[in-house]
Amino acid sequence: MSDLNVSVVVAVKNEEKYVQSAMLSILKQRGLIFELVVVDDGSEDETYNILCSLAAEHKNMRLLKNPKAGKCSAFNYGVSHATGRFTCIYAGDDLMPEGSLAARFAMVSGFGETDAVVGLCKLITLSENKKFDGHLVPKRAGQGGLTGVSYMMSLQVVSKIFPVPEILPNEDTWMELAVTHFVEWNIVHSDIVGCMWRVHSGNSINMLVDFPTYNKKLTPRMAAIGLFYERHSSELSRNSRDELYQKVKCETSRSQGDIVGILLSKTSLINRLRALSACNSFFYNLRKKLYGLLSGW
Repeated sequence: MSDLNVSVVVAVKNEEKYVQSAMLSILKQRGLIFELVVVDDGSEDETYNILCSLAAEHKNMRLLKNPKAGKCSAFNYGVSHATGRFTCIYAGDDLMPEGSLAARFAMVSGFGETDAVVGLCKLITLSENKKFDGHLVPKRAGQGGLTGVSYMMSLQVVSKIFPVPEILPNEDTWMELAVTHFVEWNIVHSDIVGCMWRVHSGNSINMLVDFPTYNKKLTPRMAAIGLFYERHSSELSRNSRDELYQKVKCETSRSQGDIVGILLSKTSLINRLRALSACNSFFYNLRKKLYGLLSGW
């Protein structure tokens, strides 16, 4: 078993405004043995120079350059260099609350070396736009989130999720599908806030933009559902496979703006509501207006 408790893997690109505070929030974590693996994905600003300075000052930080290009390939490359017993991923613009990494590790550290374990934490939004600031996700007590930064993954889980297909623009949806549908995994929920997620114009996707822009980014991300079904449906239980198939149908309807198809799909109510809120400008703008009420559920 590795003496290194956790590897935090970060993929960054052009984050000069936030990257120093983000990395220091991780490097200042205490109460466990961890490494920070940072992969620069071809930054064209001062990001890499800032990271070089930080790496020179902190022995537990390793700085790598992505030999390819793209967010998923950067995370894949970083994860392949991780040596901790557990791995979590992070972004170059978010903040890690003090003490949260040790608290998250404590929630999963009692499992055996060969167990497939995922620890889930919460996040809080951080934005200059008051509408999107200060929201706890998820809101429900005792429930962790299904966002990329929420997962504390054992080696068995990492080997199943990664490498994320590099034709996808992001890793979040693929990771959520794995955690949701590999039902034999041990899922540990917590109320620990593991991330302060910055909502700003530089995010890969957020609701600060209009619907056409949002949908243009969302649709390629959601292609992960069909791809995951093609690759892993034969490994899933019958119920999980059927649920995943219904998600594929629901997403097909969403991408076509087919409200009836969304409503008639047999996926969960929350999945149908999410699809409905992103199928056209009317429902999208309604969701934006009700963001404070609806976020986190």
